Parts: sequence; structure tokens; C-alpha cells
Amino acid sequence: MAVTPVRVGLVGLGNSGWYYHAEQNLVPARAAGQLDLVAVCDADPARAATAADRFGARAHTDWRELVAGSAGDDGGVELVVVALPHHLHRDVVIGALRAGRHVHVEKPMATSVADADAMLSAARAAGRQLSVHQQRRWEPDFQQVLRLVHEGAVGPVRRVEVHRSHAGRYRTAGDGTPHTGSDIATWTEEADTGGGAGWLIGPHPVDQVLQLLGTPTAVTGTAHRPPGSAVEDHLRIHLAFGQRDGGSSARIDVHRRAEHPAPRFRVVGERGDITSEDGTSVVVRDADGAVVVVHDGLEPPGRLGAELYASLAASLRGGPPVAVTGEQGRDVVDVLERALRAAR
Repeated sequence: MAVTPVRVGLVGLGNSGWYYHAEQNLVPARAAGQLDLVAVCDADPARAATAADRFGARAHTDWRELVAGSAGDDGGVELVVVALPHHLHRDVVIGALRAGRHVHVEKPMATSVADADAMLSAARAAGRQLSVHQQRRWEPDFQQVLRLVHEGAVGPVRRVEVHRSHAGRYRTAGDGTPHTGSDIATWTEEADTGGGAGWLIGPHPVDQVLQLLGTPTAVTGTAHRPPGSAVEDHLRIHLAFGQRDGGSSARIDVHRRAEHPAPRFRVVGERGDITSEDGTSVVVRDADGAVVVVHDGLEPPGRLGAELYASLAASLRGGPPVAVTGEQGRDVVDVLERALRAAR
């Protein structure tokens, strides 16, 4: 028996909503019969209308209209995807959950544990699913690193180093291309809207490190804030994990100005190390530094999300639980909030 596609409403049509959710994921998911984008919402009426025409959906300028009525209505929205600036997540997520919709929210789900907890409480009270868009778990090099660590390729892990740079990003959308406009997306430069390197870039590598090592026992951080700026352009996060056999540690560096910090990943174990320099290959060396194996020809980091959206669709049609839960999103928020607090 054919499975009915999950009806989706998308709130927010900026870089993330329009391109990374609609174009890259929801359109292919419609073709695959997994999800059906039936409604879009943006505060800009012209943008909402243009998106509605492009994606074959209804246009709204108020998210409350998008979740009005019953999810069971013919054409009613079952799942709300929230792709707004960080500071706007809380009210829309909670409102959609209370209206009886499942919610998938962009990372970070919130910029405080208090807000994340409020969202989770609303999901439990409504009996609805809350998931978070941590799609970079499926980066090919990270998947290789994760598999090798779980297989014990270098023995017990003692140290993990991760570097990320998004220099030149977070501009307004250009004509058909994200982040190519002439203006900076102003909310990314303001502290009270969740701007800065930590909240903008940090969620993905933090989530990846938590997948590798579990829950940290200690978190701290240091940051650099340029003169005259309200937010940091570099954040370094230090994490400690457990005490058994000496425990392990991780260092995450996220940059908004450095072009090519490398390596992307370095995992140091008792019997060697695993390195990904640029995302297209993963190299395993033994304790003497000799190359043991090379996994190359990997797809460069970029177009992602299909695996997460497939998991999301299946979970709402009786399949396995969604791959990235709201609770896991909260763990990421907790680490970043603690690191940024320590860095002040």
C-alpha cells in the first residue's frame, strides 16, 4: 500500500528556508512521495507569493494562518518546518505544537536551554514530535570518521579536534543563489538575535562531537570579538568526557573570518589517529604515523538533508524514531550556552 506523503508547511523563506529546505530537500522529497510542501509563509508578501508559485503551495504571511484549522483537513499541514532567525524559533515552534502540528526546526533549536526546554515541554503536552535540522551528521567524511571510531580503528579515543569556517557566508540571498546578496543578513551580527560564530556555525560540529564521544562532563570556551562588534567571529570550545581510563577531550574551533582552517576532523586514539583535511578523504595512521588506510573520493560537504528528511517522513508514518530528536538538539544548545557564557 502506498504511503501518503506528509503535508508540510514551511515558515521562513530566507537562505535556509528557500534553498536548503525547499529547493534542496522538500522538492526532491515530494518527487519521492515522502513529503508534500503544501504551504509556505514569510513576512514579505511578495516573497511568499513567489515561493508559493514556484513550489506549488499556498502562501501565508502569518504562521498562525498556516496552522489554522485541523491537521487532518484535506490539505491541512501536518508538519511545520521552522527556518527563521534563531531568536524567532521559540514562539513559532511552541505555537505550532500547541496547534497540533509536528515540528522540524532549524539548528540551533534555541539560544538557551530554558527555551529548548519550553519547546520540549510543549511537544510532550501536545503529543507531537519535535526534531532538529542537524543534517551535517550525514557529511560523508564524518560518517567515515564515526564508523572508524565505533569500530575501534585507533583504539580508545583520547582527543578530538574540529575546525569549521563559514567565511563570506550569512549574506542576504542573491538572485536564485543563497548568501550572494550585497548585504549582510543583519540578524547574524547581533547578540540578541542569536548571531555570532557560536550559534551560527557551532551547532553542527558540536552535534558531531557529541555523536562521537557522548555527553561531556565539563564545557568551557574562549572567544574573539572584533572591536565594535556585538558578537564573536571566533569561538573555541573545550569539552571533557568522563574519567574512565583518563577520559577524553575535544576542541572545536568555529570561525567567521578564516578561510581554510584545517583539518576538519582529527581523532587521536591510543593506537593512531584519523584525519579529514578537506572533507573528500579520511586518512588513518598508526601510532608511528604510518598510513594504514585512505578513504578517498568522498563527496565534498555541501548538499545535505535528504537522509534526515527521509527519516522524518518515515517517523511520521509509523517508521523508526526520527534520527535527530529535540532532546539531542537541546544537548547542542546546552554545550554552546555554557561555552559562550564562559567566553564572556
